[in-house]
Amino acid sequence: MSPDSAAAAFWAAYIRNRNVDERTADDGALPVGGGYALYVAGTAFDHVLGAGRERSLRSDDFAVVEEFYGARGMAPSFQLNTEAAERDAALLAERGYRTDPGSTLVVYERPVPRPSPAAERPVAVRVTRDRRGWSTLLAQAQSDGAPSDELERTLRFLAAGASVLTIASLDGRDVGGGAVLLSGEFALFASGGVLPEVRRRGVHAALVAARLEIAYERGATRAAVQTRLGSPVERTAQRAGFARSEMSVRASR
Repeated sequence: MSPDSAAAAFWAAYIRNRNVDERTADDGALPVGGGYALYVAGTAFDHVLGAGRERSLRSDDFAVVEEFYGARGMAPSFQLNTEAAERDAALLAERGYRTDPGSTLVVYERPVPRPSPAAERPVAVRVTRDRRGWSTLLAQAQSDGAPSDELERTLRFLAAGASVLTIASLDGRDVGGGAVLLSGEFALFASGGVLPEVRRRGVHAALVAARLEIAYERGATRAAVQTRLGSPVERTAQRAGFARSEMSVRASR
């Protein structure tokens, strides 16, 4: 299983098991091409994830996806690993999809190590059950100004479904956080963020180290993180022993 397949399976299971009310009636997760078409209203969960790994995509896959998102008033979109995007480029073009180089994401992976003896750290990291507080803090950390409605809704959804939420504090102040999604062998690190005024002080590195310990305690054998090329998350992952495993790109119509 790949990290994006693990993430797709995780969120599909969560979406399907949520209580349905007026706000969530249109939410859905539909299996397609070895992955899932995901939709959660008002969030960034609005595309197909994990498809096209086990086989080439087919016209009927696109028809299913287009019907799924069309019924929700959304344009269809796939997040594909670059190998699948190149392999299925002709069919993507035939169906009217274009890839966006600016949407490129990179995945980093590493085995989950046995934790080293605890050392005194200037940044303290704790597990929290305060999902509202966590999502509010991460919205501040991930936005340059006022967070968008989509970001706030995405973080609230992620907070509700994540396996573990962590918060980092520095000098007694909460300054960042991150999530862990446990799916198969993977511990997927999601939504890491640090307040702008305390960046470059080891907060994100502490969040990665703490989540690796959580991954080990929960029985995961591999850890993975997805981020944009050249981001601070990428540099931190490299320093923490993660190696680049693949890249993906968005194809939309």
